[in-house]
Amino acid sequence: MYLSIRISQERLFILFMIVALLIRCSRHPLNVKREYISNLSTVELTKRIDTDLQLLLIIDQNLQRLQQQEFDYFNQFQSEKPMILTLDQRQEIIGIWVDYIDQVFVLMKLMLDYHEYSKTDGELRDEAYFIGYGSYSMLISSGLYFIQNTAFISPFEILLDEEMPEYGIPAGLYTAFKRQILRLDDYYNVKDDFDNFRQIEKKYETPTRLETIIRLNQIIEKRITTARNILDAEQHSLTFANYLDSIKDSSLDIVFPIQKGIALFMAYTRLTTRTDGFISDRQCRQFIQKAEPGDIILERGEWRMTNLGIPGFWPHSALYLGSPAELEAWSDDPEINNHYQKPDSTPTGFIGYLAHKYPKAFETYTHGENNEPFRVIEGLKEGIVFHTVSFSIGTADHVACLRPRLSKLDKAQAIEKAFQYWGRGYDYTFSLLSDNELVCSELIYKSYESATGKNGLEFQFSEIAGIVTLPANNIAAQFDQTYGTDGAQLDFVLFFDCNVRKGKAHSASVEQFRKSHLRPRWSFYLLDNYSGH
Repeated sequence: MYLSIRISQERLFILFMIVALLIRCSRHPLNVKREYISNLSTVELTKRIDTDLQLLLIIDQNLQRLQQQEFDYFNQFQSEKPMILTLDQRQEIIGIWVDYIDQVFVLMKLMLDYHEYSKTDGELRDEAYFIGYGSYSMLISSGLYFIQNTAFISPFEILLDEEMPEYGIPAGLYTAFKRQILRLDDYYNVKDDFDNFRQIEKKYETPTRLETIIRLNQIIEKRITTARNILDAEQHSLTFANYLDSIKDSSLDIVFPIQKGIALFMAYTRLTTRTDGFISDRQCRQFIQKAEPGDIILERGEWRMTNLGIPGFWPHSALYLGSPAELEAWSDDPEINNHYQKPDSTPTGFIGYLAHKYPKAFETYTHGENNEPFRVIEGLKEGIVFHTVSFSIGTADHVACLRPRLSKLDKAQAIEKAFQYWGRGYDYTFSLLSDNELVCSELIYKSYESATGKNGLEFQFSEIAGIVTLPANNIAAQFDQTYGTDGAQLDFVLFFDCNVRKGKAHSASVEQFRKSHLRPRWSFYLLDNYSGH
């Protein structure tokens, strides 16, 4: 009578424990080492069963709450699937996922501990069985429900699969979890296992030692019925989801290393022997004099292979910070100071907050390079890094600076967000859906993303080869389209344009900048055999 369920559970135990151990998930402080309940005395096992029965009832309440959240939140996306997610949406989804994973770990632990229920004696054997099977039923039903609400929606799948070090969640956990939940060869035993459960349950139709057993069994009935209903309705689509995961894993291994390799080759390759840009040292100093923290920088260097791989004339963007001293002076503002003071009302200022909240990033920021302070944060092949004006702007041939029409506090919050992303890798998939790796324009977008208590900027995205992205050229195009209107979000600060024939950059007007995004992305001057020296 117990054999079918025990074998089915054993497969799930192995699958889930392998997943948990291999991906080294540190989310929950539970010790995943098995506790052999068959080694407990009758008194000890009775106490343990009483405790775990109460725990399961609490978990069921938590799962009901989470599933209501899932329904309220995810249901709105089923008819119209989103292309991207806002910061508030991402935080809401991550919160649901993290909360759910906590329940999963407890259920896994209980399934593992009660795996050998058949080695216990008497009435306690049945009660131990109900705890193990109850954990299984909650895991299967809640897992299917979660996947039903999130599968096939690309932003959800990408976001949930990212590493979340602040929560102890490794990369790939969502895919691993989904793959194990969707192993339909295990589901084929759901009906037989449930029939066996019903046979054992008949003993408990009259009051027993524990009323919680009856309550738990009622929960099991509902949970298994829910799981079977989802399977009956969604079996083909869920099977397809698992199939897509297997293809995705193999194709990513093939495609993205090539994509990354090509991108790195292009990033390192110039069709010229010069290493500096046409922006002069004097113009770099002029830039520093005119720019303010929070300004958006657009850059272009001629004869670079990346100009072929990135849409539009402007291939690169960056965020201006100013030097640490300049940022401190700029941020000495009552609204900023009030926002960033300590909870005990001790003033720290914006700089003090950054130093405390992001110590590694701030320490790097204060170092500078070649006796020049860092003033720029940008996404390059090395990832999200700080650079000097000489390195960033001084190696470019065309540079523009735009100022968001936002308050100082909004800009300070954008700068803080950029500090949060410092050190993250470069996103060679060029997708806005990932938070762990970013491209240059994605740093601008996510730093200036609107959120609760934070005004931001709205950008026009592009879909290229099925990937939602934000080319830097879109920022210039949007500036042109909204210039002089109520919808304008950016003000013009400066534009250093380049006369490629003369090998010299010069100050240009806002009208000239407005037309720049329409230029071809590959300079026609190359046709004149101009060497670039």
